[in-house]
Amino acid sequence: MSTPTKGASVELRRVSKLYANGEGAAVEGLSLRVEAGEICVLVGPSGCGKTTTLKVINRLVEPSSGQVLVDGQDVTAVDPVLLRRRIGYVIQQVGLLPHRTVADNVATVPRLLRWPEPRVRARVDELLALVGLDPGRVRARYPAQLSGGERQRVGVARALAAEPPLVLMDEPFGAVDPIVRGRLQDEFLRLHQQLGMTVLFVTHDVDEAIRMGTRVAVLRMGGRLAQYSPPAELLMHPADDYVARFVGGDRALKRLALLTVADLRLAPPGLLGDGPTLPAGITLRDALDALLRSPRGVGSVVDGEGRPLGSLNLEAVAATVRREAERVA
Repeated sequence: MSTPTKGASVELRRVSKLYANGEGAAVEGLSLRVEAGEICVLVGPSGCGKTTTLKVINRLVEPSSGQVLVDGQDVTAVDPVLLRRRIGYVIQQVGLLPHRTVADNVATVPRLLRWPEPRVRARVDELLALVGLDPGRVRARYPAQLSGGERQRVGVARALAAEPPLVLMDEPFGAVDPIVRGRLQDEFLRLHQQLGMTVLFVTHDVDEAIRMGTRVAVLRMGGRLAQYSPPAELLMHPADDYVARFVGGDRALKRLALLTVADLRLAPPGLLGDGPTLPAGITLRDALDALLRSPRGVGSVVDGEGRPLGSLNLEAVAATVRREAERVA
C-alpha cells in the first residue's frame, strides 16, 4: 500500500487570460494560494474561467499575465510535458483511450516515466483496488465494457498512477447519476485522506463544493474572485449579495453537510425496532435523509465498533436546522 503523497502548494499571482479576439478576459487578476494537501474547489457560473484556471496551472493554456507557482517554482520554468507528468488530470469525459485496456490506460504515465514493468503492474492493481474496482475483473477490459461510474474510477486511478503531488479535476463526477456521484465523492475523499495529495477541483454544483472542499473559491464572470474561504465560513459569512445568491437561500440545510451526528447531544439509547442505525461519523444531512425514510423518524447512533451511543430523532435535527438558520440569517 502506498504511503501518503506529499502534496504540492499552488499559488496564483494575479493571473489573467485574455481572449484572443479581444472580447474580454476568461480569467482576470486571479490570486489565491492552496496549501499542500488541501482540496480547493473552484465554483461559479458557466463561463467564469474555472476550467481555464486549471489549464493555466498545467500549461495547457498559457496565461496572458501573472504567475503560477507549484511548490514555489514558476511553472513557466518547467518543460510543459514534464510538468504535466507530475500533475494528475481528471476530466468529466474521462478521456480514456478506447483502444487500450484499463490496465494500459492506468499505466500510461508510469510507463512514460520508464518505471520497471513489475512496479507498473503492482501500481495498476493497487490503484484499481483503491478506487473500488476488482483488478482481476477489469484489468483486461476496454473502456466501452465499463459503466460510466467505473470509467470515472479508472480516470481517477490513471490520474493518481504516478503518485502526483497535485491533481486537477474538472467536473469529474458530473456525467454520472446522483447515486453513483455520491459514491464517487465519498471514494475520492477517502483516497485523499489516505494519499494526501493537493487537489484543485472544478464544479458548478455548490453542494458538491461544500462537501468536497477544504476551501472554496467562488468566481464571478470574467474569472474574478468573489470569495475564497472554508465551506463553513462561506455559508456563515458570504462576502456579498452575489455570493449569498450563488450559495443559495438554503444555507442552513447546506450546513448539515458539515456537521456530523457526533456533534449533537443524543437521547439515551432505546428500543427502536425498525429504526435506522446511524454511524456517529455520518453527516446530519445523511442522517436526516435516513430518518425521513424511517416510519418512526428515530434512529440508533453507534460508534465505529457498532456500540450504541444514543438515539436521534427528526425533532433534534429540525432544532439544529432552526439554530443554523438563525446563525446564517
